[in-house]
Amino acid sequence: MLVALAPAAPIAAQTVEHSEKILQRAGSAAREPAKVEVGAGEVKARIGLLQASAPSGANVGVIVDFEIAPGWHVYGKPVPEEYTPIKVVFDSALLSGQRLDFPKPTPVNFALLGETLPVFQGNFKAHGNVLLRQDVAPGEQRLSGTLSFQECNDNLCKMPQEVRFAIPLRIEAPPLKPG
Repeated sequence: MLVALAPAAPIAAQTVEHSEKILQRAGSAAREPAKVEVGAGEVKARIGLLQASAPSGANVGVIVDFEIAPGWHVYGKPVPEEYTPIKVVFDSALLSGQRLDFPKPTPVNFALLGETLPVFQGNFKAHGNVLLRQDVAPGEQRLSGTLSFQECNDNLCKMPQEVRFAIPLRIEAPPLKPG
């Protein structure tokens, strides 16, 4: 049996065009938010954005999962000037603001030092957001920053460290204005 196929109707063309738009939106929505893992010595941090893409001027959620090896600690705030608290600071190239809230550190009495200092041990999370500048160009960007900390155990403190990181972030083009 021979079957003749008719040429595509305009409705099929509209359906294909509509499907492509849906797939484009789904592709950007389904894109996995980026995370990077950084660390040094006994400290690891997984720094992630809650969105894979955002328009310029948007607030983007940030979460940082910290893992401090058993027997070690890092300092929280406030600490005397000679100690380095753990912090994550994003570079300002793409941002007009940033905020990262840490949990409350645990005060620990260090008898050898004669001081009680705020510390983090084990696993903990910090949450916050970054505010993208209004003039960030659309396309693939990298949100860079620095993780700073000083790791210590009961017998010694290592030198303060700074570890650089960069997280991919797609800046969405502004919507077309009807004209």
